[in-house]
Amino acid sequence: MKSVGIIVEYNPLHYGHLYHLQKAKELTGADVVIGVISTYFVQRGEPSILPLQNRVKSALENGVNLLVELPFIYSVESADIFAKYSLQILESLKCDSFVFGSESGNTEEFMQKYKTKSFTSPRLDEIIQKYLKSGYSYPKANSLAHFDINNYYLDKPNDILGYSYIKAIEKFKFRLSPIIIKRISNDDLVNKYSSASEIRKLMIENDKTEVLKYTPIKYAKKDIHTLEDYFLLFKYKMQTSSSEELEMTHLVSEGIQNLFKKNIELSHSFEQFIGLCTSKRYSAARIKRTIVHILVNTSKKEAEDFLSKKISFIRVLGFDKKGREYLSEIRKETPIPVITKFAGKDSKLHQLEKKSVNVYYSLDKEPKKSINQNKYLSIFPIIK
Repeated sequence: MKSVGIIVEYNPLHYGHLYHLQKAKELTGADVVIGVISTYFVQRGEPSILPLQNRVKSALENGVNLLVELPFIYSVESADIFAKYSLQILESLKCDSFVFGSESGNTEEFMQKYKTKSFTSPRLDEIIQKYLKSGYSYPKANSLAHFDINNYYLDKPNDILGYSYIKAIEKFKFRLSPIIIKRISNDDLVNKYSSASEIRKLMIENDKTEVLKYTPIKYAKKDIHTLEDYFLLFKYKMQTSSSEELEMTHLVSEGIQNLFKKNIELSHSFEQFIGLCTSKRYSAARIKRTIVHILVNTSKKEAEDFLSKKISFIRVLGFDKKGREYLSEIRKETPIPVITKFAGKDSKLHQLEKKSVNVYYSLDKEPKKSINQNKYLSIFPIIK
């Protein structure tokens, strides 16, 4: 069976994502669509607006045949790390091709813009280091270096992630064939199309009538989670932890804990806190990812261990009939074990995942009696 891979967050799934799914099938002629999805916290450093089970169910109901998880430690990371492990999973699942969207255009346009000079220039890393030493964050230094070499900025979110995908395919010699589609522009955001950020805003405002114009996903108000919900928990953590204790946390470096401890006393919300902390050196995304790792208490030691080697297994979250058939066909050939059950007792990776799930649900008004009752810990239902 011919397969195509996609990397998604569906935060939440909307009609633009369905366009992506349709084009992925159309451009590749694939029999099966395999999705890699972040779990309860997403790459931008926020809790997913809806729980994982809502997002998995909507994905399977709308065209994804096989869905697997990208664990927390690989999701809440820089674009390069997020890309590396997502593609490693798709490669291990024997995907023939990989389709992603970019602001720049289709495959030919994207490759012409981002690959011709950047990958071959020996000066790129040197120029990036120059800007880093000047106090810029890595994404900004990367963007400025591209402008110096190619006379354009690498500053659009999907282009930045797309560039990381192409770099990972080149660096790790993945056999995946990248296919790129141009994202629907703001001019096209009419009728049934809207951005995920706008839909999240409508969800938070509880304008369900408007939300349902742009997404087929089903949810209840109690399902909604936002970063702002965790502000007091974070403030407590900052006020009761020493700088030395915070320094042991993943992504806490260069004295950022002192900046956090100073600004938490001046802030009454995450919006205010992130605004005070954001600078030329620290992007808002970097600030938010660090916040999440402080909330989950991800240690530097365990993060270094996970990020220094290949992912230890691939966990299936759900599949339909086609997905099940494909999994049976390739399962014996995968270089990484494929599992369908939570491996928490035997896996450090899933112990960390369990911590992140606990934090995600920690503020629910109707808490689960036990985290073991959460649907995350068992295989999601097959959509027939």
